[in-house]
Amino acid sequence: MSVLVIVGTKAQFIKTAPVLREMDRRGIAYQLVYTGQHSETFDVLEDAFGTRQADEVLVPSFEADTKMSFLRWTGLFWWHVLGRLRSAEWREASLCLVHGDTASTLFGAMAARLAGIRVGHIEAGLRSPKRLDPFPEELIRRWVSGMTHVHFAPDSAAADNLARASGTVVRTGGNTLRDALSMALTQMEGVPSLGGAGNYGVVSIHRNENLSNVADFDLLMESVIAASAILPLKFVLHPATRARIARTRWQSRLEAASGLELMARMDYPEFVRLLVGSRLLMTDGGSNQEEAAMLGLPTLLLRRATERGDGLGDSIELSYLDRGAIAAFVHRHAGGKWTIRPIPDASPSGLIVDWIGHSLAEGAAR
Repeated sequence: MSVLVIVGTKAQFIKTAPVLREMDRRGIAYQLVYTGQHSETFDVLEDAFGTRQADEVLVPSFEADTKMSFLRWTGLFWWHVLGRLRSAEWREASLCLVHGDTASTLFGAMAARLAGIRVGHIEAGLRSPKRLDPFPEELIRRWVSGMTHVHFAPDSAAADNLARASGTVVRTGGNTLRDALSMALTQMEGVPSLGGAGNYGVVSIHRNENLSNVADFDLLMESVIAASAILPLKFVLHPATRARIARTRWQSRLEAASGLELMARMDYPEFVRLLVGSRLLMTDGGSNQEEAAMLGLPTLLLRRATERGDGLGDSIELSYLDRGAIAAFVHRHAGGKWTIRPIPDASPSGLIVDWIGHSLAEGAAR
């Protein structure tokens, strides 16, 4: 009896790594498969979290960071999966873990079902009131829920959204990102009580809704450059964002902005140190919103709407993609520090592995 774990993106790896570490600690056998949707910094993340290398990379040395490369990756993924299904390599697993709401989540769940493996969905139950917003994440969440046998729901709202779903709903008391963040903070040489000592802000933009809409993308680039004249900014570039910028007139303009530093992605502990040293965060990322809410970091969501409630009305604000709101947020937080909140001890990853361990034991007994 073993577990198949399918991971495709950096965010998925960060949120799944604490579960892998806990299964390693308890001696639970699992097969780790990377889809190859993203590959940049995966080796760095393995070192940072102390996880082992993947047993298999379906599409090695690949980065699906454009529409054409995504289509090519999709074809290669299914070509390799069909080979695995014919050889029955995965059929010994009793449960397949997928995470989140990416193409790798959907394809991993589909592949598991084709192999006759039960699906366990980590971070299940997140919902938007609109089926097509955010696109394609909301559609993926709903489709994956229909294929899932065990829904690992991070909070009561997510569990309530799954009230009519088939399968078992397991409340994990939080997101596994809590465990990843806690681990990263323990690696710092003394966590300060106040954040913002670095006198800079952090920017991260990568959502399809912002990269694919020309008017919104232009607005965000203009706003980032304008904000960098108020407070120095470190713009962490995801592969898709870097590729989008490179195809536009913004590359030279961003590089010419004296208060703006374009940065490559880094390992997770280093990114957390970057956040702790920052005065503010501007992002469109759901994981960044969760991290910032747990830390207490003043954060502006670069979106018109969000389906996530983490930190809203507290340290998290919604920009509605309004230029004035973006500028006002930067002015408001550029000169101040913020109190770093303690991370709760309860481990969502531990609760997930508790359930997996009991399930495997019951299956072995039968």
